[in-house]
Amino acid sequence: MNIRIKLLPYERFKRDRFKAIVKDLKENTIILIDAKLSMEEELNLIKETMRSITGSFTGIELSSINSIDKKMGNMDKFRNMLVERIIGKKRGMTIIGPAKLVQKIKKNPEELLLYV
Repeated sequence: MNIRIKLLPYERFKRDRFKAIVKDLKENTIILIDAKLSMEEELNLIKETMRSITGSFTGIELSSINSIDKKMGNMDKFRNMLVERIIGKKRGMTIIGPAKLVQKIKKNPEELLLYV
């Protein structure tokens, strides 16, 4: 079985939206997005995925991390929040993989570990 990894800029994710993402996931592609998805975006992706479940496509594993350090001072947190507003995306990373390939995604505050 071929496994592909696709690095997807957040701006393209927003443009392509969910059907193109689900199509890639059905083709055994693990997707890395260069931003943390919002709760609404995660929810909409899960909804689209649920509509696409078949015998061969059983769903997805999804996890995100935020690059903002909880130990940062208030001024640094404010600066990061301002940068996120200006560039239009949350700093961090999201990983999405087909459930039949990804056994689990282990998350701690600073990293994601993918078990394939």
